[in-house]
Amino acid sequence: MTQDNTALEDQSQPARTLEAVACGFIVFMLSNALIGPLLDPTQAGGEDMPVLRLMWLPVYGLILGLALWRLPRLLRFWFPVALCCLMIGWVFASASWSFDPGTTQRRAVAAAFTTLFGLYFVASFDGRRMAEIIAATFLILAAVGLLAAIAYPKMGVQHDINAGDWRGLWFEKNQMGAMMVQGALAAVAALAAGSRRRTTLIATILLCGFMVLMSKSKTSLVCLMIVLAGAGTLTLMRRGPATAILLVWLGVTVGGFAALIMWLSPETVYAALGKDPSLTGRTEIWESLLRQSAKAPLTGYGYAVFWREDSVPANWVRHDTGWNVPTAHNGWLDMLVQLGWIGVCLIAVTLGLAVLAALFRFRRVADGYWATLYLAIFLLVTFSESFILERNGLAWAMACAAIARLLGPAPAETRPSHDEEDAITTPLPATPWVPQSVEIELSPLPNPAFCTQSPTFGRRQGSPFGSGMATGAA
Repeated sequence: MTQDNTALEDQSQPARTLEAVACGFIVFMLSNALIGPLLDPTQAGGEDMPVLRLMWLPVYGLILGLALWRLPRLLRFWFPVALCCLMIGWVFASASWSFDPGTTQRRAVAAAFTTLFGLYFVASFDGRRMAEIIAATFLILAAVGLLAAIAYPKMGVQHDINAGDWRGLWFEKNQMGAMMVQGALAAVAALAAGSRRRTTLIATILLCGFMVLMSKSKTSLVCLMIVLAGAGTLTLMRRGPATAILLVWLGVTVGGFAALIMWLSPETVYAALGKDPSLTGRTEIWESLLRQSAKAPLTGYGYAVFWREDSVPANWVRHDTGWNVPTAHNGWLDMLVQLGWIGVCLIAVTLGLAVLAALFRFRRVADGYWATLYLAIFLLVTFSESFILERNGLAWAMACAAIARLLGPAPAETRPSHDEEDAITTPLPATPWVPQSVEIELSPLPNPAFCTQSPTFGRRQGSPFGSGMATGAA
C-alpha cells in the first residue's frame, strides 16, 4: 500500500479505528447532549459559565490535530474549503464593526472549528463510513436517552409547558427530535451505501424514530418522513429514465398542490401542524428585525452579538414584540442582522452551488444520498431555526460536510478499492466539481500500472438538527 497520506488506509487498522472513535466523540460533543440538563440548566449559554467555554478547548485541539494529520486529503477539497473560508473570513471581519469585538472574535473561532470539523470529516472518510460513525454515535445517545426517560424522568422528560414530552439527554424536546433525525438519516444513508451492519443500522432507525415520536416534535417528525420518503425516491430514480421522470412529475404535482393550499388557505396548513398563523409570534419578530437590519444593511451588527442583553437593536425588537426574544427563529434573518446582505449572499451562494451540484451529481456522490437529503432538510429547517453558521453545533458542521461532499472530488478519485491500493504508487489528481461544467466531468488518464484491466474505483465491501443552546463555548 502506498505510504502517501492521500491513500485511504484499510478500515481495520488501529489508527483508522481510533480516528473513527475520535470523530464519534466530536459528533457527541457537537450534539450538545448532556450539556443542557447537567451543565447549563438555566440556558446561560456560556456567557456566565466559563466552564462551558473551557471544556471546548480540548475539542478544538482534537479537531485541529486531525485536520492537520489529514491535510493532504483536505486540500483535495479545495473548492468547498475556499467557499467556507470566505464565509468564515467575513465572520472574523465582522469583529471590526461589532459593538462587542471580543465576543465576536471568540465566537468566530468556535464557528471556524465547527466548520473545519465538517470539512475534515468528509475528507477523511468515504460517505458510507462517515454515515456509519454518525449512526453509531446516535444509537448510543438514543439508547441512553431512552434509559434516562424511563429510569430518571426528571432529566429525560419535560415538566414545564411541554410536560410529558421526552427530551432524552437534551435541554428540550425539539433538540432531541432534531438529533434523532440526524441519527436516522445517517443509518438510512449507510444502508443505501451498502453497509454490512444492517441489523445495527435498522435498530438505529427504529430507535431514533421511536424517540422522535416520543418527543412529539412535529418539525422533527416531518423531517424524519422526508428522510425516509426521500431515500426511497432517490433509490427508485436510479432504476431508469422512465421511473425518474415519473417521480419528478409526481413530486412537482404534489409540491404544486401543497403550494396552492398554502396560498389559498394557510390557516388549514397551520392548524394541521398545530401552529397559529403568526407562527407563535415569529412573524412579529421578523417584521421588527427587518426594520433593525435596515439600519446596517450591508454589514449587520457583528457575528453572534446581536441578541446580547445589552444590545440596543435587539432590545428594540423585544420592545416591539413585548417579550424577551432570544433569537430570530429564522437562520437567514439572524445572518442578516449579524453579517448583513454581504454575509447572506456569501452563504446563499455556497449553499446554492451545493444544491445545484446535488441535482447533477447525486449519483456520483456514493454516500447513500446522505449529503443530498441532509442539505434538503437543513435548508428547510433554516427558515424556522437559527442553524446557519451555528457555533459548536452539529447542524452547521454536518451542513459543511454535505457541501464538501457535493462540491468536492468525485468518489472515483478519492476512494480507490481495496484491491487497487497496492497497485497505486502515485495518487490520481482530484477534480472538484465546478458549476461551469455540470454536464461533463473529465476523468484523469489511467495509470499504466493497471492499463490491462479497467479499474473500478470505490467498490469496497460495505461502503440535523441540533439547537445551538449550549453552544456557548464561545
